[in-house]
Amino acid sequence: MSPDGQPMSVVYGSATVTAGAPPVTVECSPASGSVFQVGPTSAECTATDQRQRKAMCLFTVTVTAPPKISLTRFLAFGDSMTAGEVDAPNTVRGLAVHPELSYPTDLRNRLLSRYTTQNIVVINAGQSGETIVNDNAPRRLSRILSGSQYDVVLVMEGANDLASRDSRDIPPAVNGLRSMVVDARNRGLRPFLGTLPPETGLARTLIETFNGQLKSMAAVENVPVADVFAAFNGDLSLLGNDGLHPTAAGYQKIADTFFEVIKQNLEPQPTSNPARARIFTFVPPPRRR
Repeated sequence: MSPDGQPMSVVYGSATVTAGAPPVTVECSPASGSVFQVGPTSAECTATDQRQRKAMCLFTVTVTAPPKISLTRFLAFGDSMTAGEVDAPNTVRGLAVHPELSYPTDLRNRLLSRYTTQNIVVINAGQSGETIVNDNAPRRLSRILSGSQYDVVLVMEGANDLASRDSRDIPPAVNGLRSMVVDARNRGLRPFLGTLPPETGLARTLIETFNGQLKSMAAVENVPVADVFAAFNGDLSLLGNDGLHPTAAGYQKIADTFFEVIKQNLEPQPTSNPARARIFTFVPPPRRR
């Protein structure tokens, strides 16, 4: 694969020769190590034995372009787990926002490392302490979308709505997420949802119920889901001291989870496999009787 979409040198293996009167010489064109354009290039190898008999094989050298993604402008929307809140022992709350450790920052780095020829934008719109219902997060998202240009909205929110530890608060929160999905889609954007990671606090027993209802809603709305909860795989070491906010490693896990779902849904899949070189075999002509 060409890392920058430009022609590149390609080294391929030697042709295999059988039979013929030794010594048998093999010449290939273009030669191994030559510069090949992006795309398929026909090549051939010619074997000549001591009696000047010749045989050829044809094959294709394919230089693939770097992968591309169909949409490049992302808005990450949510609460403190989007903003990037982490342990900060010397502060009053014991927490502080560090955007450089947030999952949107990690996600942008992952996207840039794969889609090297594209300009990837990931804007962090996390707001600490926000609830979906009481703070009307859908309205905040609508205001942001009305004044800026994005292609994709990533939403991971709802932990603060569960702070009441009342399961009756789950359906209104999920309905709020649905309204965000509909709003984004009506504006021509692609919405993605993220499940909540596990936690060890008093609301821990509601997390799986919330995530289950979120995934059911997403299936009805045909929205891709980054299953963060499943990605954590019960590893509570990815959570900070408060048992709610992820560590830097936890935020990287969230970014990786969103990255895989984005790649699956927004990166065009190849329509066919590149041709492979066939093994060269020298076959002498039949003898005359």
